[in-house]
Amino acid sequence: MKEELVKLVEYLKKIKCKNISTFDLSENGEEKYFIIVSATSCDETKKIADEVCEFIGYDKEKDGYHKGEWIILNAEPMIIHIFTATERAKYNLDRLYKSKEIDVLKPLKKKKSK
Repeated sequence: MKEELVKLVEYLKKIKCKNISTFDLSENGEEKYFIIVSATSCDETKKIADEVCEFIGYDKEKDGYHKGEWIILNAEPMIIHIFTATERAKYNLDRLYKSKEIDVLKPLKKKKSK
């Protein structure tokens, strides 16, 4: 598992993101991960986006930032989707990618329990 992905998911937990889901969409040897999180308001999605951008050093376009309902950060190979709860339910990407869902923190949980 990519170390950056694990660090990002840990950071998302630290800043209290809700309903963090990760999906491995890698194909043909090319890595690609979706990370989806929820926020309670558009202001909160923007705050999360700003904090994540600073954390990962992302300085590109924040798609959807103006409205704040669904913000996409294309930090390939990681694509971060920050939704309000209403928009997340509306688009339901979790259902679409359910078979590709992964728990990136699972290996860390095993290490801590030993």
